[in-house]
Amino acid sequence: MAEGDLKLCFDRVIPEEYAPARTTMERAVVEGRVVAAPKRKLDPGAPTPVSFLALPVLKMWENGRTLRCRFLDGSAQQKRQAEAKAHLWEQYANITFQFVRSGDAEIRISFQADPGSWSAVGTDALVERYFPRYQPTMNFGWLKDDTDDTEYERVVVHEFGHALGCIHEHQSPKAHLKWNKSEVYRVFSGPPNYWSRQEIDQNILLRYADRQMNSTQFDGDSIMLYHFPGQLFTDGRGTKTNTHLSQRDKAFIKQMYPGRR
Repeated sequence: MAEGDLKLCFDRVIPEEYAPARTTMERAVVEGRVVAAPKRKLDPGAPTPVSFLALPVLKMWENGRTLRCRFLDGSAQQKRQAEAKAHLWEQYANITFQFVRSGDAEIRISFQADPGSWSAVGTDALVERYFPRYQPTMNFGWLKDDTDDTEYERVVVHEFGHALGCIHEHQSPKAHLKWNKSEVYRVFSGPPNYWSRQEIDQNILLRYADRQMNSTQFDGDSIMLYHFPGQLFTDGRGTKTNTHLSQRDKAFIKQMYPGRR
């Protein structure tokens, strides 16, 4: 894969001035401080990927909730493809995505907001000072009418994972990846991302702290893990291109949003 093809979504982290209480707690988790927050009881015997465990209290929706989704733009083909892939989560999570044509919607989707792909993480979408009601909470900047079905699934399922509260798997406490930092900074400061050093740290290199979080083994098959080529690691071992929900993704989202049959 050429460097210019490394298209990753980026985290829409809410600045502290928009939600000071929430972002202070999140920063504490990232920096490794102890955060006294209640956690959902999990079945210790079930396979559960780390990616869904980082901020369950702060980001999760109420179990069984119907989330309204509205397209702000896009062609009929783009909308049809994206909606079909979003519904894949409903086979496992007790959450319903209701696509509406007008009115209020917790998830507002654009294909034109910018060239990137991104989503608000879970209930961050409700912070109106950062995501005003007339602006998107999710964007699919490189999905076009002629984009193949596999790429639609890879991108849409990933972004709707964020919408359910999931973080990137490579930033989990158990993701002990051997980053070649100088190469990471070089690659992601160029096309197609053009990220600043701070954005690269935020989206690639920083991991969530293990303390006060449930965490299990790193899931190399998770839909929340992007492909990174071997050149970005000192041991030359890259990550795979994952295009579908992994078995652990399915098992854990059932636990986080139980009740779906």
